[in-house]
Amino acid sequence: MFRQPDRLYSLTKARHTMRASYKWYKMRSKALPADQLEFMETHLKLLDDALLQKNRETANKEARLLEAFCKSHFKKTPGDYLIEILIAIVIALAVATVVRQSWFELYEIPSGSMRPTFKEQDHLTVSKTTFGINVPLQTAHFMFDPKLVQRASVFIWSGDGIPHLDSDSTFMKIFPYTKRYIKRCMGKPGDSLYFYGGKVYGIDQDGNEIKDFLEGTWLKKLEHIPFLKFEGRRSSVQNSHTKIISEAVFNYFDLAKGRYVFNVNNISGEIFNGKEWIKDQPTAQLKKHDTIQTLSDFWGMRNYAIARVLNKKQVQLLTNFSLKNMEEAQLYLELRHTPSLSYPLPSIYSNNLVFIKGYATLIPLKENHIKALMNNMYTCRFSVEDGKASQYSSEGRQRNSNPLFASIPNGTYEFYYGKAYDVGFGAITHLLTEDHPIYSLKPSHVQKLFNIGIEMSAFYEPNTRVPDLFPNRYAYFRDEDLYVMGGVLMEKDDPVLKGFLESELKKEKAATEKEPYVAYKDYGPPVTKDGQLDREFIKTFGYQVPEKHYLALGDNHAMSSDSREFGPIPEANLQGTPSLIIWPPGDRLGFPNQKPYPIITTPRLIVWSIVAVILAIWYAFHRYRMTKPIFKKIKNENGNGNGT
Repeated sequence: MFRQPDRLYSLTKARHTMRASYKWYKMRSKALPADQLEFMETHLKLLDDALLQKNRETANKEARLLEAFCKSHFKKTPGDYLIEILIAIVIALAVATVVRQSWFELYEIPSGSMRPTFKEQDHLTVSKTTFGINVPLQTAHFMFDPKLVQRASVFIWSGDGIPHLDSDSTFMKIFPYTKRYIKRCMGKPGDSLYFYGGKVYGIDQDGNEIKDFLEGTWLKKLEHIPFLKFEGRRSSVQNSHTKIISEAVFNYFDLAKGRYVFNVNNISGEIFNGKEWIKDQPTAQLKKHDTIQTLSDFWGMRNYAIARVLNKKQVQLLTNFSLKNMEEAQLYLELRHTPSLSYPLPSIYSNNLVFIKGYATLIPLKENHIKALMNNMYTCRFSVEDGKASQYSSEGRQRNSNPLFASIPNGTYEFYYGKAYDVGFGAITHLLTEDHPIYSLKPSHVQKLFNIGIEMSAFYEPNTRVPDLFPNRYAYFRDEDLYVMGGVLMEKDDPVLKGFLESELKKEKAATEKEPYVAYKDYGPPVTKDGQLDREFIKTFGYQVPEKHYLALGDNHAMSSDSREFGPIPEANLQGTPSLIIWPPGDRLGFPNQKPYPIITTPRLIVWSIVAVILAIWYAFHRYRMTKPIFKKIKNENGNGNGT
């Protein structure tokens, strides 16, 4: 059979062969017989000359001869292979560590805490030079410019030293390391922030209004809630002998702001007003007092209610509401609002689990309201298998206590803004058609999606085991409309909402000092009568970000462990910013939903300049090597050859 001739080696490959052969010559030439040594020296010189003259044919011929000679006369020992591998690994690790820690890196999103901006299995490019230069493998900076950190933009931060986070990990499965997290910056040092209507109002440390939260398009479809649960992050103290709880403390933004003290004959509720613990004293007229008096005064907590949907039987079984004077409905929205530590008394369950009950109220839901719930519906990403649902996990582990969705086919799904999606291979999503059973308007189906759609656990279905357990669902007023799941449930002219507000005022007026009641109503945004931002109000009742710290909140407030739980992020922990979404394909591909960071910054210029200098030095050295002889044959007077 005719054999195709071998392709000529390129000059670059021939040069590599030359260097490899010369390396063997320097290491093993003394062990060669004189004739073999002379052969090798001769052809090294010929190959070197051919390379300098850029004679490809001669270089190919000589390179192949030397390659064959070295292969037959020089054998690598296991030690040689081991040393080469170790050197390659060390160099690769060093370069990868510096690049990924101080320049750029690829990330994969593991959870849904930043949906819809970033979803599970999203792949991102992350810049590490947006506002600083990081020290590799440490929570520190070579330099950092706080002016470059932007409100309403997203940042990457280290969990090092953050309380209540299990952040221990490894970098490239070798070096001890702390996990990195992604959240949106919703406060800089000295900012005072107040929550109303799903929005954040604020002033900076100089008293200037923060406009990024209200005027920017980046937060238009996002809502922010100042708590996950009324209890925040709770802890308790119990008697070592009796195991009876003596004190329950409630932390918000990692600050102890409320507590129950359990005595023999009574339970007393207290709040910490920044100076001392005082008795919790709820009041219906927030804007008529100018000091913190009750738990719901903090940060606008009274503007938000936790919510769940009940059917008629559940109302009768789980609540104290009477439906005699209430309009008949298929479903009812139960709200817990205006948390207070003085009344009503807390609920205590096994393992000293303490619930702040807050005041309770009920709203009947008509057919149009049930449709509105579905139009606003959002859920976690969840999987259905044989009629049983579970929350999606990127680690392949799914939670137990699976709720039943018998009519939904097997698959992975998610809801956002009332649209349902099928999640396929590689997290690529497809919008489901309106005839899919997941869109059913059957009241029991809508109720189930609302009550368990965030946790996707049957534990959150209303039941008698823990009747005070509410899902992470919230209701609030904005401009007199009632919102649920980020959308309008009832407009201000809705007869049901009007009737509800009238009944709330009646309940408040009929309440007694022994059994008080605070109506759930719209307190309005923190603005003065002339429509200007009420700076003194925000300064008094808002949350103030401490110096050299940043408030980090998840876009998906209902599924986010963030600064509301563990407090603001220290400056040293800020590591970088997301630049591009590179997977999966779709309308979110490209620049993420955030206030754009400047392209040119001092840290970025420094790092890119260093990289440019290194590349320039390498290129100059490479060009020098390409023109410099590798081997020089010198004959001494006796005719002996020496390679130098």
